[in-house]
Amino acid sequence: MRLSHETRFPHPVLGLETGDFTVGGFDVEFTLIEDMRSGALTLEHAITLSEPGVRQLVESERAAAGCFTRCTDTFFAELRPMSWPRGKSDFAAGELLNRVSLRPVIWLLEDLVEWDPGTINPEFSPPVTLDRGDIIAVGAEHIISVGQAKLRPIESIFELDRSPDVPEGTLQVDPERDRITILAGPGTYETIRLLRERADGRPVVMNAVYLPAVMEVLDALRQSGDGFQGYRWYGTFVAKCDANGIDLLAGSSILESAQKLLGGPAGLLAALVADAE
Repeated sequence: MRLSHETRFPHPVLGLETGDFTVGGFDVEFTLIEDMRSGALTLEHAITLSEPGVRQLVESERAAAGCFTRCTDTFFAELRPMSWPRGKSDFAAGELLNRVSLRPVIWLLEDLVEWDPGTINPEFSPPVTLDRGDIIAVGAEHIISVGQAKLRPIESIFELDRSPDVPEGTLQVDPERDRITILAGPGTYETIRLLRERADGRPVVMNAVYLPAVMEVLDALRQSGDGFQGYRWYGTFVAKCDANGIDLLAGSSILESAQKLLGGPAGLLAALVADAE
């Protein structure tokens, strides 16, 4: 099931910014609980449904809420009912791994004849008649990351290398290797190497080297989409983005996203000032 903001139905559907209903909304908050040793996981959910007509259908069990869960790495694709308004779903080890898409939906459990809750857009000329199985609400897609990849330090997918072709005092980033390579001239390379070996050098390296490098990678991914999928660093980088709620294709701030991935590197600078005092 692939639903997006461009998806349209021949009947009114709450959500997806369709405007099919004049009031109300539908969304689900998910909490991921993982057993890192066994690989099994639990998804806890809390449903928010503020359109009174659809809510009444769910509460009277004439409609059901569920979540379409899709994982391309394991070929898992399943629509599971969700208990109202809170509950959990268990997944066995190996069913979900890495990038997982969660799409909440509500569908009818019986035919609905001449239905008019008073909130349907007049363009549909209510009352409307709907069939059993028709989707009547769609929530926003949630992306989660499952597994160990998101836990690896982001520095582990980078490496520093010297290059005589890079002007001193500047950096270049080469993402077309198994590890993202930060290239620096011989002198700059040696300075960074020495800073990395010093306890008080990490804040400087994180802000002056890794922060712009991560920004460069985010920009490259935004431009090329899945063009780097064949490189070993890709899975870890995307997993960390998913775990931090970063949409690689959205128009969000690259600087803000990079700071999230590095855990707010500017905050490390305070330690330098404290030591100097």
